[in-house]
Amino acid sequence: AMGVIVKMRVCTGLLLALLVAPAGATRSGLGGRHAALRSTLRARRAAVACADGGSESDALEQFRQQLLRQMASPSVPQVGGRAGTADLWATPNEQIEPGTVLLADYKMWKEGAANKAPFSQFALRGPLPSDLPADMIARVLPVVVIVSKGSDGSHEALLLERRTGILLGDIKGEEYACAPINSLWFGGTAGTEIVVILAQHDGPTAPEGMSAVFTGVSFGTWAVARPLIEAGTLTGTRSFIFAGKTVFGKGELDKQLKAGFWKSARVSRDVLFKERSEPTR
Repeated sequence: AMGVIVKMRVCTGLLLALLVAPAGATRSGLGGRHAALRSTLRARRAAVACADGGSESDALEQFRQQLLRQMASPSVPQVGGRAGTADLWATPNEQIEPGTVLLADYKMWKEGAANKAPFSQFALRGPLPSDLPADMIARVLPVVVIVSKGSDGSHEALLLERRTGILLGDIKGEEYACAPINSLWFGGTAGTEIVVILAQHDGPTAPEGMSAVFTGVSFGTWAVARPLIEAGTLTGTRSFIFAGKTVFGKGELDKQLKAGFWKSARVSRDVLFKERSEPTR
């Protein structure tokens, strides 16, 4: 059963970390089966609360503008059947730098592999069973994107395609009301008490306070990104928001690469932000 692969302590610890609201916000909680509807209603209430005494029509207009900011601009190419033509490409790349995507080499992470892969670093209990279906392999095999590189040879990264099952709109308080329909992703086992964002942006430079990953993509903390989303500089639907991150200590990633645990590649922005549930044309 796949349930034995992912560590239960990670799931429990993650939920505890996620449900601790940032300073100034109340403790978080999970919604039930109608989370999306409640998220929308909560966002509307947040818009009404921000009306500062204005009329109901003013509050509704604010809510409408908030939803518009949540939608990607029609002029920007999108993926998965959305507006525009997707630019989907990937190429092998041995230079490890921000923007590089690392794909775990399955033969090094399955049962019987000669070297022990860093399973716990990616919330895995141990080697993947050799008879695991291909779709399940794709769900649990680590894929990370490098977002920063330290001068000492350390790296920060984000684990991709690991869902927490939480929408930001399910979290109580107004801290995440500007992006209620965004999923909260699991970015890694380090720093699970913080929320970070991988965002698409227009123009050649990253928005103020954000760190450029590569052209059109930036990384930063939620504290920095929130006012940018509220101002419309960033949009929630063109971003991935994570609890936690992945950290490779000094020289750690180099050792893992030499051991053969990873294949590295450069990918387009559309590939990076394409979810597995979206169709490929």
